[in-house]
Amino acid sequence: MSQKPVLIISRSAPFASSSARDAIDIALSAAIFDLPVSLLLLDDAVLQLLPGQDGTPISEKTSHAMLGALPMYDIETLYTSEDSLALHGLSAAELLPEPEVLNTQQLQQLISHHPVVLTL
Repeated sequence: MSQKPVLIISRSAPFASSSARDAIDIALSAAIFDLPVSLLLLDDAVLQLLPGQDGTPISEKTSHAMLGALPMYDIETLYTSEDSLALHGLSAAELLPEPEVLNTQQLQQLISHHPVVLTL
């Protein structure tokens, strides 16, 4: 019996709430159970990939260690959209890990290929 692929969509900025970390936690947890997982960072969630973040002054943990662990859980590709990068004036090359950037049509295809979609 093959597992249904899961797409987790995060839309939250890194320190706005726990939602950003929760999305990554869910992705890692699903992967532990051998579910095929994709992680899509949209809107303010793309800010999670900015290097050099430090949540210490506001007593928050950064998500960079968790994001770095994704390949160990067989989550090889992180996705974002052209619109999300444009919203913040960013390019994929300045983000860590570097996400795969999707246009609107590719984004729709990604979502439609996942029977299970969770949005946080």
